[in-house]
Amino acid sequence: AAPAASVSKKAEPIQVESSPTLSATSPTISITLPVGLRPPKLEKPKNIRYGEASRVFRRTVYTHDDWVRHRSADRFVRNLASITTSGVYKGMTREAVLITLLTAFVMLYNGCVTGFQDISGVYHDPIWSSPWLPPLTLPLPAFTLTSPSLSFLLAYRTNTAYQRWDEARKNWGMNIN
Repeated sequence: AAPAASVSKKAEPIQVESSPTLSATSPTISITLPVGLRPPKLEKPKNIRYGEASRVFRRTVYTHDDWVRHRSADRFVRNLASITTSGVYKGMTREAVLITLLTAFVMLYNGCVTGFQDISGVYHDPIWSSPWLPPLTLPLPAFTLTSPSLSFLLAYRTNTAYQRWDEARKNWGMNIN
């Protein structure tokens, strides 16, 4: 017996409103779109995690007022004050907290097992001294071997970022001139 062929149907266009057209006017242009060509209205779902899935709900148009605000003299203070609400911070909070806790644990463990030297240079003896409690360390050759490739990657990414910025600067200059 031959397997049955599967037939897929074309999805119906999304109907957002019952009116047949949507009009947008400006001093120079007037556009009328039929219902089937309009972008669907997106409602922000509750409890969506910040990341790529939430990108469709964020503003994507960068206006001249945004640029003026970005280039203002108080942008450094504003950026420092908004670190905890930034998208990068929200996207990497779990990783940053995990690394911070792991680093604090290793530092406290090694301080208790091997002793430590404080800021003034005074050495403090270990709290637990036992041959069965070795210090937590990482081998140095792993960092020595990966450093050149990481430096090349950093240089490549820096050059790429500069090229993108320069291209955007040229395009912006062509738009306003």
